[in-house]
Amino acid sequence: MAQRLWATDPRRTDALVRGSEDFRRFHAELTRAFEGIHIDVVHEVAEHVRPLKRVSSAGRTGLVTPPSPVRRRAGLLPALALILTALPPGCARHSAPTAVTATRPSTASDHWLVTPDSVRLYYRVLGSGSETVIVPLASFHGTSLDTLARGRRLVLYDPRGRGRSDTAPPAKVSLDHNLRDLDAVRAEVGADRVALIGWSGLGMELFVYALRHPDRVTRLVQLAPVAPRWVPWSDSLMTDRARRMDSTAAAELREKAASGDYRGDPVAGCRAAAAVYLPPTFGDPADARLAPDVCAYPTEWPERLGAYFGALLGSIEGFDWSDSLARVARIPRLVVHGERDNTPVAGNREWVAGQPNARLLVITGAGHWPHYERPAEVIPAIERFLSGRWPDGSTALP
Repeated sequence: MAQRLWATDPRRTDALVRGSEDFRRFHAELTRAFEGIHIDVVHEVAEHVRPLKRVSSAGRTGLVTPPSPVRRRAGLLPALALILTALPPGCARHSAPTAVTATRPSTASDHWLVTPDSVRLYYRVLGSGSETVIVPLASFHGTSLDTLARGRRLVLYDPRGRGRSDTAPPAKVSLDHNLRDLDAVRAEVGADRVALIGWSGLGMELFVYALRHPDRVTRLVQLAPVAPRWVPWSDSLMTDRARRMDSTAAAELREKAASGDYRGDPVAGCRAAAAVYLPPTFGDPADARLAPDVCAYPTEWPERLGAYFGALLGSIEGFDWSDSLARVARIPRLVVHGERDNTPVAGNREWVAGQPNARLLVITGAGHWPHYERPAEVIPAIERFLSGRWPDGSTALP
């Protein structure tokens, strides 16, 4: 079933196209820093961006070609990745937060599965119990969620093209591919129904999975998700990150990249970029040291992410799920929002407003990584929700 991305109202369509053009113009300055970091990078990603499919809630479809000219140069795509997940963190080696004192399950096992289209996916399993919780982006979460495996089975995996999973060619990267991979993981671990935790852009993607497969989802945690509408919230997100960025450090990064300092050393280039672009995603920039270092994985190098996000963006740009929220009303949803996330709280209130089985939990002082920044608040709140109770402080919205 095709995803609903665009409304058919011409006035709304025009507004979305204008927002997309503004979004690209805004990124031009932000992403110059990355040019020169890439090795063997695809310099023109436009060929990987398929025509955008507009689908109404009634199922009427049409195709739209992105505004021309569209210069999706490889240097642009790492910044576009900020819309979906924060840039590969590399400011410090990961050190799991220690504020949560609950006993972490002692056994964990690493596994691999091969998808029907021959992409190898990494996943990690720990804990046991009648309930299974699946969490994408294992390499980004590290051990931060491990205590949730007490009394239940926790399955964390890396989507195709991310972390420890295989790189996938652009033709095999899209929202549909990601959702099929999630379902492959669910089937591989033998779970008929699962609870889901989706962070950042995956908070949106997992909502779409629940929309398509409501019979397979028991609960959904949307952890610091992007807002349910591309316009106007994607622009708000990037504007806020630019405002918080150290412009001097960004200029120095551009100079080093232009002089070829990172040619031949993609790990160093990845970490140098993360040192500039990661702190603005935290409520307190100093807390960027808490993030895991995933730059050791080749899938997270800018040269790989360029084509990856070119393809993924082409499958989701212009999304608007606001009219679909009521269709998953049976599934309890908890939206966890960092008070200082780059996505304004007004954007994530839209996930909850008017939905009787959804609540919003705002974490004071946290940014886009609340489970790293405020683990003593966030992990117990998720635990309580998975156990069938609304966490303290979560609110329903009219």
